Amino acid sequence: MYYFIINPVSRSGKGLEIWKQAENTLKEKNLSYKPYFTKYSGHGTLLAKEIAPLAAGHILVVIGGDGTINEVINGLPLDHSIQLAYLPVGSGNDFARGLDLSLDSMKSLEDILLTPHSQSIDIGTLKLEKQSSRFAISSGIGYDAEICYEVSHTPVKKWLNRLHLGKLTYAYAAIRLLFHFQPADMDVEIDDTQRYHFKRVYFIAAMNLQYEGGGFRFCPEASYQDGSLDYLIVHDLGKLFILLMFPSAYFAKHTSFRGITILRGKKMRIHSQQAYRVHRDGEYAGLTDTITFDTKKQALDMIL
Repeated sequence: MYYFIINPVSRSGKGLEIWKQAENTLKEKNLSYKPYFTKYSGHGTLLAKEIAPLAAGHILVVIGGDGTINEVINGLPLDHSIQLAYLPVGSGNDFARGLDLSLDSMKSLEDILLTPHSQSIDIGTLKLEKQSSRFAISSGIGYDAEICYEVSHTPVKKWLNRLHLGKLTYAYAAIRLLFHFQPADMDVEIDDTQRYHFKRVYFIAAMNLQYEGGGFRFCPEASYQDGSLDYLIVHDLGKLFILLMFPSAYFAKHTSFRGITILRGKKMRIHSQQAYRVHRDGEYAGLTDTITFDTKKQALDMIL
């Protein structure tokens, strides 16, 4: 039995289109399946919790964008009872990019149906004062989270998606917000032993995969199987250099910039002198001045 969680409105309705093609393939092969459709923000988490007891020992396929994947992993038990598969239908597709998954949905479906091969991948966690949640790609506090919030709320995203230029939404939001954003000093502690103080921090991103924001390779050495997160700290830079950093990060050439620090560890605690928005996999996760990132090593079986 194959279970599906589908976001039918992802990338301006592309999710529903891909599902219809997938369903034709399933019928042609006379395979048993059951689809579930998300209807509102957060519904994927509830569906994953509902499906989990039924899908134990089976394959759960997600059709949607990075936000849909995030919702699903926040609803699944991390007990290796379910194999998760993914057909990417988003504007960013950083989850697929980071796991080197094909963006050809029908080819990916054939691989899932014919030769499923799973590997265990790490899952990140973030903890605010009164809540905790998971992320598969990255989580961040500060400017990158402000950008993610803007991307998810601007009507420009839908317009660019229709033109197949969805990746430009992140760049649009970055430029629009930069000149209003005020950095703040932050104290950082890694694995309860290493302590740092960074001045004028624009953002800190905890990366489980290499990419964020539709292809920006913020942490080129990040691995989803090493039990650690890579942390990008962007600090003490002029705003012109921030603008230069983003295109260079697309090609992983930003790491030599002054004011770019990359650290690694299982856990990071952050205290900021100012409260900022937080994102997880590009989705808004709250407003805080204190946050903890952590890692669950090889927590989820993923068909790659």
